[in-house]
Amino acid sequence: MNKTTRIKIRNNVFEKLPENTVSFFFSGMGVRKSADAEYPFSANRNFVYLTGVEAPESVLVMDSSTKKTVLFIRDIDPMKEKWLGYFLSAEAALETSGVDEVRYLSEFEDYVNLRLDEDIKIGVDVDHETYSDEIHGSGMMFAMAVGEENVVNVFDVLVSCRMIKLPEEVEKIKEAGAITDSAIMAALSDMKPGNNERDLAAKFLYTGMVAGGDLMFDTIIAGGANAVVLHYVENDQTLNDGDLVLFDLGIRKDQYGADISRTFPVNGVFSERQKSVYQEVLNCFHAVNLAVRPGISLLDLNELAKEKLTQSCKKLGLISKSEDVDQYYYHSIGHSLGLDTHDVWSDRTEKLVPGNVITNEPGLYIKEWGIGIRIETDLLVTETGCEDLMPQIIREVDEIEAYLKTV
Repeated sequence: MNKTTRIKIRNNVFEKLPENTVSFFFSGMGVRKSADAEYPFSANRNFVYLTGVEAPESVLVMDSSTKKTVLFIRDIDPMKEKWLGYFLSAEAALETSGVDEVRYLSEFEDYVNLRLDEDIKIGVDVDHETYSDEIHGSGMMFAMAVGEENVVNVFDVLVSCRMIKLPEEVEKIKEAGAITDSAIMAALSDMKPGNNERDLAAKFLYTGMVAGGDLMFDTIIAGGANAVVLHYVENDQTLNDGDLVLFDLGIRKDQYGADISRTFPVNGVFSERQKSVYQEVLNCFHAVNLAVRPGISLLDLNELAKEKLTQSCKKLGLISKSEDVDQYYYHSIGHSLGLDTHDVWSDRTEKLVPGNVITNEPGLYIKEWGIGIRIETDLLVTETGCEDLMPQIIREVDEIEAYLKTV
């Protein structure tokens, strides 16, 4: 997204920040992987939301009184650049973020001390999961350094804003979904008995990267009974004739990503038992899609899904008592989606409003039959219902079997 959209986002946040508050948002620090390497850096998602910047050790300051913004970035270090690559320049940071002013981190502590002398409150995104020894490394460390009695936690402000996507954000999610669709189709070209789960995972990643994306989360390619493990990520087993394979994956592009699940027959044709279970999950999927609208909650949608899948399990002869459905459906129907796979959300009882983006992902996991099926799409809540952001990704039994005959 361009800097105009970032300015629009910050203006929305300014409207909700407490008065007479100067708020600090931190990109975070690199994390050591081994003696001579770090994990790939991923900036705090609230910081990215406000700036579009992915550089480590960066700090955004938002003054709710003046509506002015200052972005602090690392000082340029020519020697480190020879080893680590070019640092973010002030010019590039300004072009990406559209802030009022860009300064270097060497000025940060003096700036903070000057602001602390004023009669203001300090707003901090206190994410307790983030920790650093540096004052500029995390909201938690900064709050401790300036004195927690002076701090107002503004995390909930960011949550309330991020829950309602701008049209520009929705378009980015759609773009990620289109690439995800292409990458799924490419992976299916390598799906046949005797190949390995990793063959499909590799083709998915390759196709997504060629399109300029990367993985939204660790890809799940789960053949046979592996699919009853919700977050199976080993992706190292042989695909067997007669089994199903569950895909749970997504490509991220320009910081926003898709989250899609599909289940396919390895040999291209569903058995009668597989088809019957698949159709029950698909019926639930369609029922939830029809139910999504403003005024309903994720908890309400999960109760609907649970009711539908309970009926399905009884019909399939899996259970006789309704409470036993938890043996076969043991996750929730969906979650918010955006900059994170499980994007920020206030509470599962929160009523949906237009602009929310959520997932719909019913599933049944029958270990004794070696069957795990999940079908998932990403939905935009509209004024009257919802829009499927990725309707092009095949999911009906006949279209799946017809397509697999061609690969």
